[in-house]
Amino acid sequence: MAKPRVKHYLINEKHEDPGIVIEIDSIGEYILFDVGNIRRLDRHLIKKINKVFITHTHMDHFIGFDNLLRNKIGKEQTVEIFGIAPLADNVHCKLQGYTWNLVETEPQLVFRLKQYNDGLFETFQYDIKRKFAKDFIHEEKAKTDIIYENQYYRVRFAVLDHKIPVMGYSFEYKDRFLLKKEKINELPLKGREIGEFKEFLQNPENKGQNFKVGDKELDWEYLRQEYGYIQKGIKISYITDVVFSEENVEKIVQLVKNSDVLYCESVFLSEDKEQAKKVYHLTTDQTAYIAKEANVKKLIVFHFSRRYGNNKEKILKEVKQLFPEVE
Repeated sequence: MAKPRVKHYLINEKHEDPGIVIEIDSIGEYILFDVGNIRRLDRHLIKKINKVFITHTHMDHFIGFDNLLRNKIGKEQTVEIFGIAPLADNVHCKLQGYTWNLVETEPQLVFRLKQYNDGLFETFQYDIKRKFAKDFIHEEKAKTDIIYENQYYRVRFAVLDHKIPVMGYSFEYKDRFLLKKEKINELPLKGREIGEFKEFLQNPENKGQNFKVGDKELDWEYLRQEYGYIQKGIKISYITDVVFSEENVEKIVQLVKNSDVLYCESVFLSEDKEQAKKVYHLTTDQTAYIAKEANVKKLIVFHFSRRYGNNKEKILKEVKQLFPEVE
């Protein structure tokens, strides 16, 4: 069956600021992973962004926050931000870099931030009506590697080493049970009855029970097979700014395993391993090794060092020799 309609792409050219966009029009979700230079993005899209996952706040991953903020002013909205401490302080400093003395009549813009901090999830809120004061909401123990989840998708994370702690992310759009429309039209069900029918079939606990269709009592397993199907989800992972170490590789492979698409940095050619190690980044062969070990279906590489100019083909060729399914 067809994959869900999840649009995803790099924000910039491969040698420019890292970051990806995920758009899911059907559920009104518009997601950024990193917010470096986002000037290439259409301002109407930026206005719709409602989730931002930040790996760390080095300038090339965070300088675009000002652009995001500017496009959000004037719209009532809550934007959720996720990352690792000290992200809450970084966001607060960004917001307090401006004077907010004319916000009484502004639509209510709120940034709600959840950060991982040494085994805890801490939540803060910044409300334009409070001149974006940093308000602590609550904290909870981080019991799993899921930093966000709703009925459609979840985002997992791993804390990785870039000489500072950084986040790696995996976006997982869940499998969905859907009805076969052409088959449903054959049934004597209308409106709310179809909703109840779908709810009955979605719930595995109903196995062995019957559902009344017209004057017939039909079995759950028969109905589910005949009138429904599973739309497989999609897994999109995003890894950038990490050193090639045993601990990092183990964590990354565990996080991105079996991804449909892995966006992963490939900053240096393999001949420049020493430089890569010095600045805590990956080389082409290291990126390819991770993709192989994690059994990913497709690899998209980015964050190329400017030392190679616009000669991206050399980097792509080197990765492709080791991992053919690469863009």
